[in-house]
Amino acid sequence: MKLLFVLELGLLHYRIPIIDQISRSEHIEQCDVIHTEEYTGKNYHFRELKTEVRNYGKIKLLPDVKHLKDNYDIIVFSFNLWRPNWFYTLFKSRKAKYILWGQGFGRSNNYLVARMAKIAFAHWADALIFYTPSGCDDFNRFGVGRHKMFVAQNTLHVENAGLTSTTFKKDLLYVGRIQERKGIDQLIRAFALISDEIHHSISIRIVGDGDITDLRRIATEHKVEDRVIFEPGAFDAEELKAKFASALVYVSPNHVGLGVVHSFAYGVPVITNRNRKHAPEFEYCDASNSLVYEGGISELAAALREICNNKKLQEELSDGSYNYYNKHLQAGTMVNGFLSAFDFVLNRRKMIA
Repeated sequence: MKLLFVLELGLLHYRIPIIDQISRSEHIEQCDVIHTEEYTGKNYHFRELKTEVRNYGKIKLLPDVKHLKDNYDIIVFSFNLWRPNWFYTLFKSRKAKYILWGQGFGRSNNYLVARMAKIAFAHWADALIFYTPSGCDDFNRFGVGRHKMFVAQNTLHVENAGLTSTTFKKDLLYVGRIQERKGIDQLIRAFALISDEIHHSISIRIVGDGDITDLRRIATEHKVEDRVIFEPGAFDAEELKAKFASALVYVSPNHVGLGVVHSFAYGVPVITNRNRKHAPEFEYCDASNSLVYEGGISELAAALREICNNKKLQEELSDGSYNYYNKHLQAGTMVNGFLSAFDFVLNRRKMIA
């Protein structure tokens, strides 16, 4: 089988181990990747193809798709209306099987016209692969056959995954870019409300790149500056594991995404707000592995107080988060989602009515 991935956001570093595992499947003779960002020129088990990118405002297209489309058995396109490279296959003879892969309607559920366009293309595709089961449910409600929809839980390859040290954990941890939309300021304000009610050694540790001027000011105004630690972004696997090893919980009040996967991979639960625009990975958070609150700063403060002062809860959520990762979020689970879709479109498994 010859396989082509058409990636709308470039060859992202965290996708490489997943695509590499897919390319090593016994049924795949050749696996190629083209994408809309700069050619990396690195050697992988799959082939990265040089290609021309054409920009039309927000839209990025890869015209080489129209020349390559008949050279493969399966082509996987990102399901992104701003970079709709499957357009090059429309109204032409279909030799390859076409699969659309993405989060579905997305966080904002799209405008009506965009939703209707996605539904039409979902019917057109030979199969669809979604990040989470809810993506399948959304499109099934619009008549897209459940038999041709597959789930490849969006995840990362965490090479050093495992429960972290059982020694005293003292950090309320945030790891990621410093952005206003993440609500890190709310974490500091909530911590200030309960700082006298929890062990004096517990601190906030903020690990990430970006402007921290306002966050430092808020910490000072609330008289907790000595318990809010700022560190630059960490990207090395062992360095990240060390950060999570001392964490009671990973806190990102207004937005969570793939950080959930990293946190769970090290057995660290999550605190976040239910009523915010999260990435699909929010769906991994449940009562066994996270504290998901509703409301504002006072409710966040209550969740922080609970995790800081309840050792039994800390242990239960830590075990629950790692167990969720181990069962649902290992890289092989995502790879198997893709391979199941490939088997389906090539009729290597029986269709479900």
